[in-house]
Amino acid sequence: HIVAGAFRIEANPKKKMRRLKAKGFEPRLIGKNKYGLHQVVYSSYSNRMEALQALQKIKYKQDRRAWLLVQAM
Repeated sequence: HIVAGAFRIEANPKKKMRRLKAKGFEPRLIGKNKYGLHQVVYSSYSNRMEALQALQKIKYKQDRRAWLLVQAM
């Protein structure tokens, strides 16, 4: 997953998702992490190389704070 943000307050991921949709993305909420933060992703990939290439573009064009979350399938 390419993470756009992780938020403690539940209203904040909804705001982030609206902003990303306005920019043409199809963001998703992937649930809470072990710290209780609601995670919003730009997109998800099954191929690590595709994810890294997309992350590089997002970091360059959108938000340098985006990061890659790797989870077992």
